[in-house]
Amino acid sequence: MTPPEKEQRARQRRLDPLEELRASTEAWLSQFNIAFALMSIIPLLICCYLITVKFFSLSILAGINGMYFLFAVILALLGLLAGRQVIRTVIRRLLDANERMDRFQTMQSEFVHHVAHEFRSPLAIIKGALDNLRDGLYGTLTSEQVEPLTMSNREVARLRRVVGDLLDIGQIESGKLALHRELLVLQEVLRDVTQACQALSTERGLALELQAPEQPIRVHADRDRLSQVFLNLVTNAIKFTPRGGVQVRLTRNGAATQVEVADSGRGIAREDLGRLFVKFERVGAGDQEGSGLGLAIAKAIVELHDGRIWVESESNRGSHFFVRLPAEG
Repeated sequence: MTPPEKEQRARQRRLDPLEELRASTEAWLSQFNIAFALMSIIPLLICCYLITVKFFSLSILAGINGMYFLFAVILALLGLLAGRQVIRTVIRRLLDANERMDRFQTMQSEFVHHVAHEFRSPLAIIKGALDNLRDGLYGTLTSEQVEPLTMSNREVARLRRVVGDLLDIGQIESGKLALHRELLVLQEVLRDVTQACQALSTERGLALELQAPEQPIRVHADRDRLSQVFLNLVTNAIKFTPRGGVQVRLTRNGAATQVEVADSGRGIAREDLGRLFVKFERVGAGDQEGSGLGLAIAKAIVELHDGRIWVESESNRGSHFFVRLPAEG
């Protein structure tokens, strides 16, 4: 199966989660009905067994004893049927609640996506106006005016990143995030990423190092989306590393290639590792800015590339993020 076919199938699987939920519900209830049907004949099988092995003769079923025996069998069957109905009702209510919750989450995601989309144009206009002010189009700025202008530019840039993350997560959850794959040399992608992050690492007094083999390692991937993943990992590593440095290592093992982003920062507590790639979770963020979506988006992008992302970390021992992708050639 070619990569575009895999992407199409993955998107189709995510197009209508409610339909998938309904199908799984019906399959589960069918299995439940079969199980209870089998359970309902257990009392009859017990009776046949007792009669067959002659623990008692058929004559014992005559008279008052027979009535008691028949009454016990009827009670057992009624109990099974009543229990089946009660459990079926409980399961149906739980599944209905799950479906309503899923529908609510879908509506919530669509609302967030539409709101984020509406923010793009006003933010672009505000940024254009601020850039014109900065460039002196409306006159020379005084020293007192430069500082609030710089602060406004920084906040607008932050809002644009948040809006971009919200739009990305909306596309991912709706299965509409399209990848534009091409044959890439991974060293070139990582070199561009580390160069883009060099100013931030220098500002924080950190060493940023790229370790990669000379032999080109090629992957069939979307350059912009892959750069987005590695930019997120490297900038996070820099933000959460007060001293020391960040290393980006590229290796190849057979048909797979692996990128490791390692830092000497404060690390992540073991109990927080499971929440790291969950959207809106800001594990150990403290006073750091962020939407809590970056790693969730990175995970989704890597998986769309048929890859895997994970982290190894301990408190006060730094963090090691790994991205493994299928290599070409």
